[in-house]
Amino acid sequence: MALATEYFDDGSLFFAIDPRSIDPDQLVGFSLYERQVQEAGKFRFRSLLKDTCSIPKDRLLRLLHSWDEVYIHRHQRKRYQNYVKENLGFILKHEDVDARHKSRSLVFASGEVIQEAFQVNFSSKTDTEKMIANITKLLTTVIDFISDIRSLDGMAELVGHDYDTHTHSIKVGWLLALFINNNQDLFPELDAKALRRLMIQATAAGFFHDIGKIKIPKNVINKPGKLNNLEYILIQSHAAYSMGLLFKTPLPRNCLEIVLYHHENQDGSGYPCGLKGEEIPLLSRVCHIVDVFDALTSKRAYKPPKTPYDALRIMTGDNPYVDALRKFEDEVKENRRVPVVTVVRDDYEAKLKRLREREMLEEEARKRVKARVKLRDQGMAHCFDKELLRRFIQTMNRSDNFDLSGLLGPAS
Repeated sequence: MALATEYFDDGSLFFAIDPRSIDPDQLVGFSLYERQVQEAGKFRFRSLLKDTCSIPKDRLLRLLHSWDEVYIHRHQRKRYQNYVKENLGFILKHEDVDARHKSRSLVFASGEVIQEAFQVNFSSKTDTEKMIANITKLLTTVIDFISDIRSLDGMAELVGHDYDTHTHSIKVGWLLALFINNNQDLFPELDAKALRRLMIQATAAGFFHDIGKIKIPKNVINKPGKLNNLEYILIQSHAAYSMGLLFKTPLPRNCLEIVLYHHENQDGSGYPCGLKGEEIPLLSRVCHIVDVFDALTSKRAYKPPKTPYDALRIMTGDNPYVDALRKFEDEVKENRRVPVVTVVRDDYEAKLKRLREREMLEEEARKRVKARVKLRDQGMAHCFDKELLRRFIQTMNRSDNFDLSGLLGPAS
């Protein structure tokens, strides 16, 4: 497809990139556009450069540094993704590239690798080893960026977006690496080399922590509303499924522990094993924190995203109704029938009467699901290691993009 020199569009045909992320020696054959605002929600996209390899390199460099933002037509999106994948190290290490664009490049490259992982044939040793090797190669390239506190400037742009399993996995792995690097005193026995290896392993675990969802029916995973009790049980099985899929891969034990135990609660009310307190491995406790934080701050079809402050206020809050919440959770785990009796007293014929009674039970079940979610949002402190949660808030608060000081005590 030959690209025109000018387009009038609502913006959906183009995506923005930082011109300083372009390596003149690698990005060839791309058309670059500028965007001008028009009326009625339309933009004018005008060609700045028909082909990046059509002018001398020194002139291209001068132009790239003179532009603040350029756009690429979505027809060339796949080619740009391949460019990012091969040149991610160049982009992330470039001091002049904005953190937001570094983050977009990271998501571009990581998202593709995670999508491939979610489609791999886990019964094939060759395929799984190749998949692990690809993830490890990627993480070796990005670990210095994602473990640097400055990367939170880019992370902030990803908060509040629509929930997507692949992007969610990237953010969980990213926040695990960031937490480890900024709380090194929790790992006093590790030298610099071992700490770096741990960050890569933990990030890999974050990338894989939800891979068991490929075993869950698509209509449950993609359900636009709240899950009923049976669907909730199916979703809870994903942690064990993830462990089963990854068990024979080259991933080390600490990765598998993070994957298996990332939904265990501090008070023992979590799943799949009901571990509590120190029984839960340290990094599994951290993964639980970052997993819930990203879930609460992501937009879903059935709920708007919470701000980081509001999400962490819920996570740190003591729930005054925790006993009632546990009762609801027990009902879910055991898949009990709704503890009410329905009797239709009208003069229905038998078949219609049974149908109406079932509808009434289902309506009561929906009300209990809604009540459970509402109760949970009253406070979740019982779910987390309080010290690790405090450290997580302190880490996030180091970025100007996350003002969480109101959640920290005076000594923090």
